[in-house]
Amino acid sequence: MDLLQLEHFLAVVEERTFTRAAERVSRTQSAVSQSIKKLEEEVGAQLFTRDVRDVSLTDAGKLLAEYARRMVQGRDEAMRQIGALRDLKRGTLDIAAQESAAVYLLPGPLHAFLTRFPDIKVAMSRSLAAEIPRQVLDREVQIGFVQDEPAFRELEAVEVHCDDLLLIASPQHPLAARSTVSIQELDGEQFALPSLCTSTEQVIMRLFAAHDTRCRVVAELWSFENIKSFVQANVGLAIVPRITVAQELREGSLVCVPVGELDLRQRTLMIYRDEEYLTEPARELMKLVRAFKWAPRTQCA
Repeated sequence: MDLLQLEHFLAVVEERTFTRAAERVSRTQSAVSQSIKKLEEEVGAQLFTRDVRDVSLTDAGKLLAEYARRMVQGRDEAMRQIGALRDLKRGTLDIAAQESAAVYLLPGPLHAFLTRFPDIKVAMSRSLAAEIPRQVLDREVQIGFVQDEPAFRELEAVEVHCDDLLLIASPQHPLAARSTVSIQELDGEQFALPSLCTSTEQVIMRLFAAHDTRCRVVAELWSFENIKSFVQANVGLAIVPRITVAQELREGSLVCVPVGELDLRQRTLMIYRDEEYLTEPARELMKLVRAFKWAPRTQCA
């Protein structure tokens, strides 16, 4: 049996004549009669008694009518919910991002997204950079934000942000008043590095190695917030993406120390799989992120 047959059946049940039922479903009476006959053959039982002017249900007909209503109502509800997904009236958007993107880059675009689509629930997991491509590949999340090109050929990557790496210090640090320093002058200074952002750590260590200079790491901290607290307490220095310290630079609780040899960028890539299968919420967020204008850069003093 199919839903069209059940709709014809329910029309006869509710109208109590084949003539009115045919008018209701915009079919000929003959077509409705044939549909009911085929349905009776498929269920192996007579559904109506036809010995009176108005048709009435047999016991089998009464039982089928109960289930037919549920099936048709279920179909209608499914179509309503699918329509709500299409119209962005419901749904969940799962994304994964490493710390610099999750904490500092995405709040602006997500605020704009949720303002436009308040009925969509955004579930963002703050993940290790190495894990995010696999999460996207396995469809655990729809969109990921990483620094490096994913190794999986099935994934697409779009650069959405590029940031400078800065040397930051406490205003009380002896280097804070310098107009510029060299990498060699940082030999022996105490540094904090981000333990969970391996690509940033590797870039910093390669920079020091390229200038035959020791990077004295005294703390490997799990977040940029920890690193900022470390530097603000004047325990040491750090090299971090500009966006992670934009507020502190504006407020003056941290200062940027210009380094002649420090010409490094950190990219943020938006990665996804099979754009044609992305949900509407995912497509809309991608549009917002691609077009988003982040705050102007804060220059080093």
